[in-house]
Amino acid sequence: MRWWVKPDTLAKLGITVPEIISAIQAQNTVNPAGRAGGEPAPKGQEFTYTVLAQGRLISPEEFGKIVVRETPDGGIVRVRDVARMELGSQDYSVAGRFNGRPGAIIAAYQLPGSNGVDAAAGVKRLMSEMKQRFPEDMDFAVSLDTALSVTEGIKEIVKTLAIALVLVILVVYLFLQSWRSTLIPLLAVPVSLVGTFVLFPLFGFSINTLSLFGLVLAIGLVVDDAIVVVEGVERNRPRRPSSWRLTKRSC
Repeated sequence: MRWWVKPDTLAKLGITVPEIISAIQAQNTVNPAGRAGGEPAPKGQEFTYTVLAQGRLISPEEFGKIVVRETPDGGIVRVRDVARMELGSQDYSVAGRFNGRPGAIIAAYQLPGSNGVDAAAGVKRLMSEMKQRFPEDMDFAVSLDTALSVTEGIKEIVKTLAIALVLVILVVYLFLQSWRSTLIPLLAVPVSLVGTFVLFPLFGFSINTLSLFGLVLAIGLVVDDAIVVVEGVERNRPRRPSSWRLTKRSC
């Protein structure tokens, strides 16, 4: 609530701004009203009534009725006589707009050590629940979601892992013609990833953009090394001597 005082009227009536502020602070309060018929009650009192009183003021009209000064002859000076009231923003140095239309900005920050993806999902779920109490012409939209980089990175890792496994199967089986040799690098990639994620919390690492980029590179290195090692082992492994079949030649 903002008050725009009238300097000429204040000077004419001899009222200062601190007097207006004191009147507003004194009359815009929440006072306990109590109950009627509460204990200790006389015999035969069967009902107890809660007394409801005016709480804090809400509208400009209610603030305008605040009494600033009373004169001995019965005259009353109210806030509306010396100021103009209106609902406004608390800070006019920042303005929020979305797609060219006025909007209120709500910034949600992640606490240290929390899960960014879960925090973003929780904020969206909470806003969806609050939307049911919005006016009909009000809606909300997420203009900036920093958790998208993490979720997209996870999707990219899954895609890279699938491509890597397909390449391992094709390259190793086509050139070595052995399912046994193909199975070795095929298992090396998932095992290495599981071992990596097990060590993440022990060393204090978290899933962020940098770690996801490192995992994408590491998957490619593991696939390349696995293929090279398997091919080298197949090339240097001694072959089993072929069995000779002895036949009896007839004379």
